[in-house]
Amino acid sequence: MNHVTIRSLAAAGLLAGAIAAPTLAAAQSLDKGVYEVGFITEKTGPLAAAGISYWHGAELALEEINSASLLGDGIALELVEKESGSDAARAVQALTQFAADRDIKVATCCILSPVAGALKPVAKSMGIPLIIYGATRPGLPELPYVSSVVALPGPAEVKMTQTLADTLKPKKVTYFVNADNDAFQARFKAAQKVMEDNGIETGEVISILANDTDFTGPATQAMATNPDLIMVWTTQTPAVGIVSALRQRGYEGDISSSDVISPVAVFEKAGQAIEGVPFPILFSPSLSKDPRAQAFIDAYNKKYGQQPDTYSAQGYTVMYYLAQALGTLSGNPSREEIAEALAAVKEIKDNIYGGLPMIDGQATVENSLIVNWSGDGTLVPWEAK
Repeated sequence: MNHVTIRSLAAAGLLAGAIAAPTLAAAQSLDKGVYEVGFITEKTGPLAAAGISYWHGAELALEEINSASLLGDGIALELVEKESGSDAARAVQALTQFAADRDIKVATCCILSPVAGALKPVAKSMGIPLIIYGATRPGLPELPYVSSVVALPGPAEVKMTQTLADTLKPKKVTYFVNADNDAFQARFKAAQKVMEDNGIETGEVISILANDTDFTGPATQAMATNPDLIMVWTTQTPAVGIVSALRQRGYEGDISSSDVISPVAVFEKAGQAIEGVPFPILFSPSLSKDPRAQAFIDAYNKKYGQQPDTYSAQGYTVMYYLAQALGTLSGNPSREEIAEALAAVKEIKDNIYGGLPMIDGQATVENSLIVNWSGDGTLVPWEAK
């Protein structure tokens, strides 16, 4: 065993305890030891609720992989965390420190696309594999060093937008969008194109910033356009604030959003304000019927006393993706060899989506749901009223 990159199991004290674990490809001949994974967390800052979900999902998967010895007897994964608070400079610093630590084999990061974009050149230049767990801007993966387990929201959002156009038949749509987030700019433009291709007028495009907190004025501005539908293409905190401000000011028309309002914590905070607001989602604990998904839901409930969400599902997927790649290697693989193994994965075999192809380092999910929060805090299939 290479003492530079792998620590002893005894020192790490891992592999203790056991929980029910799913199956994985048979482990092969990695050297025994602990393989450290640098996890750039976002447990603080504006996206803390989502950041904690990503971490919990990864933590659960790691426990399953280790307790079942899925990589072989005497082989374990260990998460090493550094907090970024969704700040690009802090995230770059964290990845640089991970890259300088030869015990860290691979790193994972990022909810926000601009942050992931800032890390991408660092990963490539310093030769450390980087798995994106949250950011959704197209083009972020670049093999072999940068890959993403996050299915791009575009197809699901286009599908939802077309459904809204067909069922609600709006004549005018007004949009909210993050001015400081190019991923949401692209998502808004894709939705706007669908609407305009269906002959639906754009009322107004209202730009906000991620750190904005007072949406009274923008809500009034949107309502003044007399729209039939308001679509909110922003990050989580503004999305909740905008929908709440619209409802507080008496707007009773249709509103749609994205999966940023999907976590239970968001419903617990916003309550009835977001009830009935449709959004697309790839995983839902109340609607995902795949047996593997149910096993994940049960295990997550047992460990954390709450339902997983789409973010914890993505954190969970990171670790199984990595385990699958490591399972193809032998000895004490280098970072370059791990990057090449990740790049060679064409489908994440152990997944909770009923299938998860990897195309050029980008996860792809074909099946999506259009859901909304019900009054009792469960996600239900959306139906036009």
